[in-house]
Amino acid sequence: MLTTRPCTATCVLDGMPVTLTFYPDNGVLRIADPSGFCVREMRWHASWRALLDEFRSYNERSELQGRGVAEMMDRIGGQTSQSLQNLALA
Repeated sequence: MLTTRPCTATCVLDGMPVTLTFYPDNGVLRIADPSGFCVREMRWHASWRALLDEFRSYNERSELQGRGVAEMMDRIGGQTSQSLQNLALA
């Protein structure tokens, strides 16, 4: 069985550092708090680069609009379900 290494990055959301761990072989995305506790786990059906771009653009928007971490998680979750619906329609 082939095991790929996860892609990992740390970023700051709403003043709290979080660790993103993405497993490209199965699409699992885990978001953990500074203590390592998994805050959220979901599927991400795009590339690692697209995920980083999404977090980068979110950080730029949140500085201007004061949005929180929960909104970012909902946004990512919504995009994931939209991609699944688009795949189902294709």
